[in-house]
Amino acid sequence: MDKKLLPRNFFRDNPLDKMSAPLIAHFSMTAGFDEKLQNAMWDILEGEIEPDRKVRIEEEKAEIAQLETGDAVVKFIRSDYDIVNRELLCKKVLAMQAEVLPPLLRRFQTSFQDSVTETTVYILGHAEREYVDQLIEMYPEIRNPYAQSMACVALGVQEREDTLPLLLREYERLKRQYPEESYCQGPLLAIYILYGKA
Repeated sequence: MDKKLLPRNFFRDNPLDKMSAPLIAHFSMTAGFDEKLQNAMWDILEGEIEPDRKVRIEEEKAEIAQLETGDAVVKFIRSDYDIVNRELLCKKVLAMQAEVLPPLLRRFQTSFQDSVTETTVYILGHAEREYVDQLIEMYPEIRNPYAQSMACVALGVQEREDTLPLLLREYERLKRQYPEESYCQGPLLAIYILYGKA
């Protein structure tokens, strides 16, 4: 990426927060498909999980395996499913993108449900280019500023250098419109990723 495309001293003047929702999402997107890391995390977590929750996790795994239509998957994503099953669910979606992503993107456009936002962005970080193109096209119609912020993270993970003007614009807008929130950290993190600084 050409440094001249950024304002002078951009990274020095705009440091990333040490901890933010976009940073956690980025970690999940990049670490989520590392099977060794997933197994190590499960080994740590397993002893802490209540028996009732373990039963629910196993029931959901079976339910995810049975999902066959895009609408059924979107309905499941909208349910209050256990976060432990996110990786499995996302792998399922990535195997059936043509059925799931069009209705999921429509839902993402209007949803104010954090879990829908986070699951959709996790998937988009690994989706085929055509669906990322659709995300870029519909970006102005996304109603939720948290979803806008997180969508920017997916654009960074997808290394969409063509979105740099959008990311810079959104960083400034979200910082100005929501000074008390960390929404601007999504586009900022995406810029850091594009320049290999995250």
